[in-house]
Amino acid sequence: MLASPCYRSTNCPRIKPAGFTLLELMLVLAIIATIGAIALPRLDQILERQKLRGAASEMRLAWDTARLEAMRTGQAQVFNCLPGTGTYTVQPLVLQSDTANVGSGATVMLQGGAMAETQSNGFLTSADSTDAQAKELGDEILFVSCNVASDMRAYAMAQDSQSSGAGDINTQTVGQAVIFYPDGSTSTAEVRIQNERGDVRGVQIRGLTGHTRVVDISNVPTSPDDEKKAKG
Repeated sequence: MLASPCYRSTNCPRIKPAGFTLLELMLVLAIIATIGAIALPRLDQILERQKLRGAASEMRLAWDTARLEAMRTGQAQVFNCLPGTGTYTVQPLVLQSDTANVGSGATVMLQGGAMAETQSNGFLTSADSTDAQAKELGDEILFVSCNVASDMRAYAMAQDSQSSGAGDINTQTVGQAVIFYPDGSTSTAEVRIQNERGDVRGVQIRGLTGHTRVVDISNVPTSPDDEKKAKG
């Protein structure tokens, strides 16, 4: 006859619950710490690149918006950035000939230097100065450069703006300004932005079509001496 199962008997041996030893716990913690040490820098790298991509998308949006605004109002718009910072501005380009040529929503300069905004009914309303508020890319994203192809139309507009006294652009600064024209064309330009890790992206715009795109750029010189070395 089989022995009866051990049930509620004080003579039965106790079965100890399974558990982890201190050595096993220390080993698991060491593995977790190692994985974290490998993964965290990688995660930080991904986040920094994501911020750079976001800033590049912001630049494309700012340019597309400026182009549409120029087409809507019939008034050229000007983009300027300050290399070494994350600061940029977009503002209307006020010319002496604007009063007769622009559409609704444009900013014009009246005699005496006062600013006015055109309305759809043909009337003018008072407007503030055309000085645009500076915007920031943020998250430690900086402009590296703003390269604009030479354009005789832009130079002529700079002369007109300089003579009008609006001060938006002049013949000395027009080479760093991206201009969006009422006919939908723009300056041909490339702006480079950089995160604090040194990753660089370029935002390019084609003058004839106004098409924008973002490109990855590497080995960007950080100083004039570096640039000379890069050129050989």
